[in-house]
Amino acid sequence: MRVQLVRLVAVGAAAGAMLLGAAGTAQAQPQPQPGTTTISINPGNVPTTAAEAPQMCDPELGGGPYEDRDVFVFNLPDVERDFVSVTATFDIPDDGTATITIPDADDSAIVRQGTSKAWVIVPEGWTLVSATAVVTGEPEPGLQFTLTHACAASPSPTASPTGSPTASPTASPTGSPTASPTASPTRSELPITGVSGTGSLLPITALGLVAVALGAFFLVTHRRRNTTG
Repeated sequence: MRVQLVRLVAVGAAAGAMLLGAAGTAQAQPQPQPGTTTISINPGNVPTTAAEAPQMCDPELGGGPYEDRDVFVFNLPDVERDFVSVTATFDIPDDGTATITIPDADDSAIVRQGTSKAWVIVPEGWTLVSATAVVTGEPEPGLQFTLTHACAASPSPTASPTGSPTASPTASPTGSPTASPTASPTRSELPITGVSGTGSLLPITALGLVAVALGAFFLVTHRRRNTTG
């Protein structure tokens, strides 16, 4: 009798432990609320790193690019539904996996831009391996969500905007307008002054000299005639 009692107690304890374990696992995953359903990501979107996904960096969807962090953006194509939560699993290089739930995680959010979207920022180089989402509405066969795009980390995210505008406008206004107006009037005025002065005096001087010579000639001729006569 005692042996049977001990066996019953042991079986009951094992069953209780199994039930507690199952309850703990269920609590760890987001549970669908009434009027919601759980769907999976399009399998063609995973596995992928941010650098391998279509690129777009939107200030309203996580921003970026960041120096050492990646942004993943998910989209729910059905305009009649909204994300309640998105649970994504990432493979960390040489360090196992990490499961992140949006919008509970830091640096994550659910927003609506035409359709319901969810984004999350993770360390650079993580690989998205799977994702599920709780969405509003009743179950529908074939309903999926997608990884619409990502914004991969960039080694120098601020190099482009700061370098470009500084070099261009400074060089143009300083070089061009200074050289042109200073040189041009100086060259055109000096030749005009010299030519007009010399050109007007030379004919007058020549005419004067000819007049004097003719006068002298007529005077000498007249005197000779008077002497001879």
